[in-house]
Amino acid sequence: MLRVCEKLYEVDAKGRRYGLARAETGYLRAMVDAMADMDRLAEVEVLKSLGDVNLEKGRLGKDVGKFNMALALYVAAVVRCDNQDQGEGIEHRYEYTERLLQGVSSKGPQGKEQSTEDNEKTTPAKLAEKFQVLDEEWAADGNTDSGLVGYAQLMVEGIVDDNSMFETEAMKSIGDVYLKRGTETLNTRDLTRATALYNKALARCHNVQGTVAIVHRLLHTAKIRQEINTIKTKRSARMQRQQDMRGRKDHFSPFSAAPSSDVIGDGMRFYIQTADRDLGNGDLDAAEQNIAAALKLVHDPSKPYNAREADCLCRMGDVYVERGKRTGEGRTFTQAAALYNASMARTDGDKQNMVVTRLQETERQFLRNTCNLDCEPCPYSSALDHIKELDNMRARVKSQLDTIHQEHNPYHYDMFEDDLLLREVEFKRAEAIKNLFKSITVERQEFIHLLTLECIAKLGPPPCKYAFIGLGSQATELVTPYSDLEFAILIEEGKDDDDTRRYFLNLTHYLHLKVINLGETILPAMAIPSLNDFLSEDPEKDWFFDSVTPRGFAFDGFMPWASKTPIGRDETRTKPSISLIQTPEKLEAYQHLHIAVAEGYHLSDILRRVAHLTGDVSLVDEYMNRLYRSVDSSPGVSLLTTLGEEDNIHQTKDVEPSEYLDVKKQIYRCSSIAVNTLGIGCGITTPSVWKIIDELRKAQRINAEEARNLTVLISISAELRLRSYISNGGQKDKVSPLTDVETQLDKLEDEILLYKDDVFDGMVESAELFICMYFRSVDVAMPTMQCVVNTVMKTSPTTLLRVSKAIEDTLCLRLKRQMFHFEASVSHVLASLTELKAGSYVDPKKWLADLFGMSRILQHFQTLLPYLPCATQCLEVLK
Repeated sequence: MLRVCEKLYEVDAKGRRYGLARAETGYLRAMVDAMADMDRLAEVEVLKSLGDVNLEKGRLGKDVGKFNMALALYVAAVVRCDNQDQGEGIEHRYEYTERLLQGVSSKGPQGKEQSTEDNEKTTPAKLAEKFQVLDEEWAADGNTDSGLVGYAQLMVEGIVDDNSMFETEAMKSIGDVYLKRGTETLNTRDLTRATALYNKALARCHNVQGTVAIVHRLLHTAKIRQEINTIKTKRSARMQRQQDMRGRKDHFSPFSAAPSSDVIGDGMRFYIQTADRDLGNGDLDAAEQNIAAALKLVHDPSKPYNAREADCLCRMGDVYVERGKRTGEGRTFTQAAALYNASMARTDGDKQNMVVTRLQETERQFLRNTCNLDCEPCPYSSALDHIKELDNMRARVKSQLDTIHQEHNPYHYDMFEDDLLLREVEFKRAEAIKNLFKSITVERQEFIHLLTLECIAKLGPPPCKYAFIGLGSQATELVTPYSDLEFAILIEEGKDDDDTRRYFLNLTHYLHLKVINLGETILPAMAIPSLNDFLSEDPEKDWFFDSVTPRGFAFDGFMPWASKTPIGRDETRTKPSISLIQTPEKLEAYQHLHIAVAEGYHLSDILRRVAHLTGDVSLVDEYMNRLYRSVDSSPGVSLLTTLGEEDNIHQTKDVEPSEYLDVKKQIYRCSSIAVNTLGIGCGITTPSVWKIIDELRKAQRINAEEARNLTVLISISAELRLRSYISNGGQKDKVSPLTDVETQLDKLEDEILLYKDDVFDGMVESAELFICMYFRSVDVAMPTMQCVVNTVMKTSPTTLLRVSKAIEDTLCLRLKRQMFHFEASVSHVLASLTELKAGSYVDPKKWLADLFGMSRILQHFQTLLPYLPCATQCLEVLK
């Protein structure tokens, strides 16, 4: 009690000196402190003191309303009091107030007015109006103290009126003030106070919507606390590294002459000043290296210093523009544009306008130095229009996806009791998903066509007939609004000369500029050597991770294993350079066996499945006719390519319940391999997976049930991929609803003192849908894999049988492990090892690696010892 008296002594003294109004404000601040510090004794004492203030106001003004407020505050104090002596003192005050109230007429106009006013206070409209006024005042002046007092006054009114909604909203708002202050100042004590107030509000909340809102605030507060702790830890480690680095250097730095509170900032400024001198001297390479060194100091993928990173990236963009002026290389200007867009993603307000000016200048210099055109660039408003159109496309897709789920939801049914009904609704959903993906493909094609026409309008008409051909998911009709743009350019036979290639290379770079200005190209995709040198064998030279720029609609990256754009790939240590601006005859040459083997089959397989994007469709027809007349373009080569894709899946890390699933690699790619294997084995040339299934059914290579299973499998895997992109706001394939819910529950246990079961309904709703879709896809995939093998067996030679059987074995193994059927997985591995013969298309070492790799999982269920003799015997047979 002495501690509480010491806390309130200053408030009492100011009240006696400056009057009741000042005393009330002081007690309101003390009330907030008591609740934030979870000090129940102080909270009760403050309520009693506020009652005393209102008692004195009522006595002086003969105000019935003030007497009633004093009585209500005393009652609230008694309810919260667990100290006998303190409680007795409050009761005495209550009795004294009642006696004074009896001496004042309660039937006067004042009493009636007060009653009416009280009734108005309790209406939701009145409540919302009061909070809106305070919110606007707080947002306008940013004064947290005045905001705290205002919300505390509303909280007291809620206590007096016994209005839990009023009281809860006020507590929540006070918590918001502390959360904002803690976020801005990186003070975790303010976050602790915010958490305490949210917990008290949660305890007083009696409606689901309010409870969910408070839980979200608690989760967000926990996230901010973790980020602040990470910042402090990283900053301390960086400061230590910087000090160590300075200690090792012999030269004198002007920033080390005096102690600095920001070692990282000082080091960054040193490198930036050095880079400015290099740029002034015309040494662009040295300037780039110094800017990269400054960026490396402040780069933290988990919590980047956005403002400092933005400054470095913008300066490096300036270097690349200057380099582009000297060399005239279009790619250099696109790298500059990517750097500016990455800088813009880390800034806001007027600074973004400065970056926009640089982007306009980049396009102007590209047109002048690369294309030899002295003209003005397109206004930046056109880029904003394209961004808006892309956003509208995604909004339409999300709306259609929601409609499909509402109209065709098979996951409401029991798969055992309602199997027929479930399958009927499931197939209707699959058809709707198919139509959705077809419409996305068409919309993307129209969008790309529009961008291309804008570029041609500046560059002038093409020198010959041409055609853009879409690759990858654009060709298979499984593309999403977030997918990369993979394409090649076909040019007219007999027109393949330097001028023609230069035009279409410039057209590609100009189109790339426009795509980059959509703001969704991550920097590693640009292969800037000082940030991500993919050609170096030194892993330290590939260090920049772009965790800020959203990854969405962009060109396929310049990494050596990607580069599926007309620009192609630079020469690497093991492979020659390639260009995807070719005549139909030369592009078809990539199907020749010696080229396919040298490229690892992947490129030749990608170029087998193409779709017209824009230009002359006759060139696409000519290319396809050449493609399927090719001697080396046999189903055997294509199935070897598919096996190469299967190897990528085989090497993918297994997923345990607490880990993330890679939707693309472990679900989507599995189903596409199944359909591609069927199409290739049966000689079907159409690139669309949906049309492959239709052709297989028409040719009676598969029956109606198998066609249904294939359609359902493709639709589920494609929908899961699309939903993961929409949920993550970009190309983020890894998702685990189990982990997400588990993480949220862990945070709840850490932060929430009192919570209700119905809070978690919203958390698990999306997780339930993901789990249902995922395990249903596995259920459908098992018979589908058998369908693949059976169909190929009827139509293909022995080589194809061995390849398709290897694919089926590997995929079935993965599906069993993903279902956590570990014993069945081990049995499958052993059976497959026994059946393998010399010359198999699958390396037996991979199967053995699978067998022993599961020991970490199986140690919880059984020992691997019984299987070791069999594995050893298999190795002896295969030697």
